[in-house]
Amino acid sequence: MSLASEKPHVTPMERWVGWGVLVALTAIALGIYTVQYRFNPAVTATQLPSEGAAATASFPLADLAPAEISPFSPPERFDPETLSDKINGKAELYFSAGFQSLEAQRFVLASDPALWFEIFVYDMGTARNAFSVFSMQRRGDLATGGPTPFAYATPNGRFFAHGRYYVELVGAEASDALMSAAEAMAAAFVDRTSAEAANVTEMALFPAEARVAGSRSLVATDAFGITGFDQVFTSQYRLNGADITAYVARRESAASARSTAETVRDFYLEYGGTSLDGPEGVAVIDILDTIEVVLHQGRYVLGVHEGPDKETALALAERIRKQLQELGDDAP
Repeated sequence: MSLASEKPHVTPMERWVGWGVLVALTAIALGIYTVQYRFNPAVTATQLPSEGAAATASFPLADLAPAEISPFSPPERFDPETLSDKINGKAELYFSAGFQSLEAQRFVLASDPALWFEIFVYDMGTARNAFSVFSMQRRGDLATGGPTPFAYATPNGRFFAHGRYYVELVGAEASDALMSAAEAMAAAFVDRTSAEAANVTEMALFPAEARVAGSRSLVATDAFGITGFDQVFTSQYRLNGADITAYVARRESAASARSTAETVRDFYLEYGGTSLDGPEGVAVIDILDTIEVVLHQGRYVLGVHEGPDKETALALAERIRKQLQELGDDAP
């Protein structure tokens, strides 16, 4: 008898085991198919809550929710070690401004389960740090207004700084009903949370004329890519059809301000800038067809970044210098 004519012998037990495996695989496939097409349409977030995030807070965020919304996810908490799990790609901004922790949770509109928003409460350690991330996150000409002096709105979001906290409420989509609930929750957060005033009075040194509304901001570290040039207030101006950035940074002493101004000047010269004639004590540099102006006065470093021409840049720097003279070195 040849080997090809031999048939393997299958026992009844092996046959039953085989049928059992096939039945189990079929059940698993059917379960996956069913769950796939039973997906909740309200769950449209691009990122799900991180596993293992501790849901702890000084008070539950759910306590702030108005009657028309309810929790849609468990509360989450992130620290500097885990923040990137939640906002991958954006964490460095918060780290540079003194990030301490993040509390987050989603809430859904009771009348429409497809409408939800997520609240993010960033503890930045100080009110100044909170203002910094608030101002750096703001983009474009956005509507002002909210529960604090530092607040703005988008069609699907509400954003504000309150004491040491920077808060975002971001909706799945633009909805008047959803944003009304978000505004109520934001107001409840402010009422529930005590807050010290943000020490951002350097902003008073930016003259109002030609200043772009809502453009004043605080760069926590390495402004304009200059290592160590930190705690720099900036503001946008529109002059002669061009957008120009003015800046102010206060230092601990006049000597420190002088040293910082020299560091800024040397940075532009090192990267190919050409020194131009200017008033005594004022560095004027032409680099990449734009003008940089930097000077120091008392404990302050003042300057203009990417001016369109020498005359316009110097005129704006002089306006800021005069504003400082009027307010006094110790006024802010």
